[in-house]
Amino acid sequence: MVRPSKVYVHCDGPRVGVAGESEQVAAVRALLTEIDWDCAVETLLRDQNEGLRGGVSGALRWFFEQEEMGIVLEDDCLPDVSFFRFCDELLELYQNDARVMHISGSNLAKKRMGTYVESYFFSSFSFVWGWASWRRAWEKMTLELDGLQAFERENRIQNCVRDHRSQVYLLDKFHVTQQKRNNSWAYAWFYSILRTGGVCIVPVKNLVQNTGIGESGATHTRKKNDAAAIVAEEIKFPLIHPNQIHILPEMDQYLFYLTQKSRPRLLLWYFLKRVTG
Repeated sequence: MVRPSKVYVHCDGPRVGVAGESEQVAAVRALLTEIDWDCAVETLLRDQNEGLRGGVSGALRWFFEQEEMGIVLEDDCLPDVSFFRFCDELLELYQNDARVMHISGSNLAKKRMGTYVESYFFSSFSFVWGWASWRRAWEKMTLELDGLQAFERENRIQNCVRDHRSQVYLLDKFHVTQQKRNNSWAYAWFYSILRTGGVCIVPVKNLVQNTGIGESGATHTRKKNDAAAIVAEEIKFPLIHPNQIHILPEMDQYLFYLTQKSRPRLLLWYFLKRVTG
């Protein structure tokens, strides 16, 4: 059982005109009364719906204004209990290393983990279904994707993925996010890490399961996916640390195909992008 001494809770307001959502929001907020251990509870309960982009990023800003570091769990994300110790130890270990900006709890690349002796590896990808970070990292967050044009002109996306089509796809996602044609804060955070030369930690075990995948009420993960639905596992302690901070390009390319676009779907997307301009 994990009983943190301080808990921060953000709950967005109901959307206007969505039947039953006010009752659902009230039911979620009623869960606060079930915290039955001695701890401080700080809340940010919004009257109006801010959406993912403004609501989540604003809540994270509120959190890091008050704490130097911390663990973040989104709704429907169920962690293994070892996730908390994993984050806690690495938050302390890399607290003063500006290169490390994000500690992921998710690892969907289970098929590739058989050869890893270490407990985690370094990546460009910031998985957010359960993660941890520091104020000093979040201060580099740019929700407006500042500097994107220079980032693209200098071809710095190649530091993340080397396949040209993958680069085009990610840059398109960043532009769509900058233009507010999606409601994502996560792509802005991903870009902010890349822009500042940061790295992310990914555990060799998947420590967080997303239980909200499916068509009923999901915002983004509406399509069931075997990789995305992988269950949470326990990671062993003591942790075995990598000898150096080094991103593996082949692994990052694999993570792109796994979590962004599979190779066949990427080829189709790229073809349609060329045809439609």
